[in-house]
Amino acid sequence: MVLLMLSANHHDLDLADIDRLATGTHGLGSRVVAEDAAVRGAVVLSTCNRFELYLEAAEEDGGESAATAAAYRAVADAADISVDEVARLMRPVSGEQAVSHIFDVAAGLDSMVVGEREIVGQVRRALADARADGTTTPLLERTLQHAARTSRQVAVETDLARAGRSVVAVALDLAAAQLFGTDDPASPATDGVPQESWGGSRTLLVGTGAYAGASLAALRARGAADVAVWSASGRAETFAASHHVEVAPADLTEAVAHADLVVTCRGTGTPVLDLNTVSAAAATRPEGAGALVVVDLALHRDVERGVGDLPGVLLVDLEAVREHAPATTAAEIVRARAIVTEGVRSLAETTAERRMDGAVVALRTRVADVVAEELGKLPAEETVSTERAAQALRRLAARLVHEPTVLAREAGREGRAEEHLRALEQVLGLDVGEPAQTSQTPQTVHVPANHDENERAR
Repeated sequence: MVLLMLSANHHDLDLADIDRLATGTHGLGSRVVAEDAAVRGAVVLSTCNRFELYLEAAEEDGGESAATAAAYRAVADAADISVDEVARLMRPVSGEQAVSHIFDVAAGLDSMVVGEREIVGQVRRALADARADGTTTPLLERTLQHAARTSRQVAVETDLARAGRSVVAVALDLAAAQLFGTDDPASPATDGVPQESWGGSRTLLVGTGAYAGASLAALRARGAADVAVWSASGRAETFAASHHVEVAPADLTEAVAHADLVVTCRGTGTPVLDLNTVSAAAATRPEGAGALVVVDLALHRDVERGVGDLPGVLLVDLEAVREHAPATTAAEIVRARAIVTEGVRSLAETTAERRMDGAVVALRTRVADVVAEELGKLPAEETVSTERAAQALRRLAARLVHEPTVLAREAGREGRAEEHLRALEQVLGLDVGEPAQTSQTPQTVHVPANHDENERAR
């Protein structure tokens, strides 16, 4: 079996592409497992800026390729896009490289803001969902649980996790600095959540993808209650109903004009908030409403650059997020990577040990069967004498060493003595030394010259 990962993440793709792939993730792990016998298990990780499948795949008969193809088909079916498009967007990685990537993800080393803390919780939830769907396996369990434990070690032993926060959290802290006048948005008082009240602010979410849900959760954690959603795709009503928010006016200019904060997270590569739309909205906002804060979380801008230069408009984009994200020194990253490397090595050793589970079970079963047979020869309801118990133990010992003895002599005859002795040392912990040296030619027996005469005389 091999660990196989299929990844689409912020390093290579627009958020819109990631969002398209992540459509219909509910039950996706079960679909992948049902698609082909080459897939033994599946865990689906879908976050704001990554969509990844972790699979246990069969190695034999091209199983890895079969598993990749099965996963592509399942994702294409769930997202209603072509298999070729899925293959273009998702990158397959297997074996140790896949394990290292998973550990980097859980530790926050692969995040848009290095060290962000939300991802390890998302990894745990992905594993829990797989358990609920019955699609996890011992290999996936060991890998993801070990990655999560290593992430905790990184958090304890370095400043990486303490400094790192999610893209959404940093962006909203910057927005809070503009809306509420916080002095140090990059270092809020409590766990990334500014203490100022968001209760009197009206927020407009533009888009209904993964970032919209993450942004809404972060806003609610800060106390924001007045939230509306707008979408050009017609999904606003569905999103609003499932997330218990309002539907914004269909006219985007009007929707923006009613907001204090606009969070856009579509990532289609085409700006939805252009200069004309935002300028018109800012001009019709109530007098004394304060600045309009626009947060653009898209890798490829949803908001035209010039919007931030408009009077009464303040723009927070990913460049600002990176600039104001808590500084993570190179030394902390090096320390974190050393911990992750050690975690990967430890997992490899554990996995290698588990490969011998079948042999250990077989050995224990064999010994237990022989013991049971010998016990069956003793009287069931009588006291057994010391002599009889000793005989039973001698028989047991003889039976246990009989086959190894036969195989040892066979190895000697076939010239495999050294190999067999080293194996005995490994299995039994014996120090058996070197094979006994014996002459390679028969010894010559010298017979006296008068031997025959002596024999005849007798």
